[in-house]
Amino acid sequence: MNLATLTAQEIASHDRETTPILLPLGSIEQHGSHLPVGTKGFLAEAVASEATPLLKAAGLTPLVAPTFPFTPCQVSAGFPANIPVGARTFSDLVYEIGQAFQREGFQWFYTVTMTISPEALKAIEVAMEDLNKLPAFHAFDPMPLWAFSPNEKLADHLRGLGLLPEQEIHADIKETAALLALDESLVRQDRLAGLPPVRATPAWEILKGNFSFQEMGAADGYLGSPSQATPDLGKLFLSEAGIALAEAVKFTLAGNPLPPLPVHLRMLMKMIDLDDM
Repeated sequence: MNLATLTAQEIASHDRETTPILLPLGSIEQHGSHLPVGTKGFLAEAVASEATPLLKAAGLTPLVAPTFPFTPCQVSAGFPANIPVGARTFSDLVYEIGQAFQREGFQWFYTVTMTISPEALKAIEVAMEDLNKLPAFHAFDPMPLWAFSPNEKLADHLRGLGLLPEQEIHADIKETAALLALDESLVRQDRLAGLPPVRATPAWEILKGNFSFQEMGAADGYLGSPSQATPDLGKLFLSEAGIALAEAVKFTLAGNPLPPLPVHLRMLMKMIDLDDM
């Protein structure tokens, strides 16, 4: 349910114990020459929408907050049209938004994050840690774990196309397919067919000290095989992401902590000083 379309009285009527708040986070960030700069926000909104009926089926009444569009995106440094707020400011904003919901009596708060930019993940992590110190409040960022974990249905589909799932990273076959499924007019299809695959493996690139997409070889702003995208793959991607979000919400509502992120990403995040970003 879209929170912004409700009246104050309708919001007040929601049971705080069974109403998780979902906050989609987007970025204004380049996604190659074939996808719009708002891609991450479109994806986050779509994933929250996919999760909503699954949560309702479990007896919950999720509210999807308006998307915050200015998430940090240092991974796209060196390309035009990156318009983020600073990492510390972003962390404080996420905290302030969560705290505002806590003051309204809500108890469960989830960011829907589709970026893999490390300083953004660190900023959200810091905000979650501080939010979880508030009385009777629980805050989680479940989607990065899904992004960095194997999904068998997606992996099998990609391998069937001769692709390595770990090399589909940004403005890739998955994100392009998802936008084709959402609204094909968002994809510059006249440019899509001529895009050659660009291969990189993030874990190895990070070990080499390559932290931006440009350093990883994304000369044209994408990493992966966008020209092979189809709407059917996009529907699968969004469905699996929505299932993952819904399962994470139910898992944490049952009192469980989320599993940790992969070790190479945690090591990188420890090195990040938000005030330097």
